[in-house]
Amino acid sequence: MKKFSLILALLTLTGTVSFAQKAFEGKIRYKKLDQPALAVEYDYPVAVVENALKAKMADLQLKYTAAKGFISYNNSSIPSITRSVLDYTFKTMPSAKNGKEKTTLYMIMEGGNNVVGDAATLATNGKTFLESLAPDVKRSDAIFQIKKQEDVLVTEEQKLQSLKDAYKELEEKMQKNLDQQQKQSRIIASQKSVLDDLKGN
Repeated sequence: MKKFSLILALLTLTGTVSFAQKAFEGKIRYKKLDQPALAVEYDYPVAVVENALKAKMADLQLKYTAAKGFISYNNSSIPSITRSVLDYTFKTMPSAKNGKEKTTLYMIMEGGNNVVGDAATLATNGKTFLESLAPDVKRSDAIFQIKKQEDVLVTEEQKLQSLKDAYKELEEKMQKNLDQQQKQSRIIASQKSVLDDLKGN
């Protein structure tokens, strides 16, 4: 059986001109073997990159299984890589450089002898596919940032409501205290009147 391996390793962005480094060859340990692959490194957390990948594959109506940190799309077709049906396996690896969170995404392709195209063409198409995820990753990050900000807003709104509830409770206690003061003042006035009457006799 032929095996074609591609690794995505998401590297540090070195400027604002390009979104990510070009895909390059690397290796990843899979099924107890170090397999050649392509690599690109993104300046985003693992969750953001994985979400982008899954969204991209969902657009292609592909379903995955997950095991031991690998995300697999078996018997699947990615037209931009090849018309052949292959097994695609992805792996994300977190890394940090210069205090910034980054992710390395690996992709392994496996197929039989009926694969359309040679290994070089598949590798080139695979690199292009992996590099094409850049806009999806950026969009995924925007979604995560929005969700994060929404969570912050909800938390702050809950704090405000808690303060309002506490203020209302204090107001109710103050009003109750004021009512009790007025009632006690009337009792004192009544008792004083009784005392005055007693002294007048």
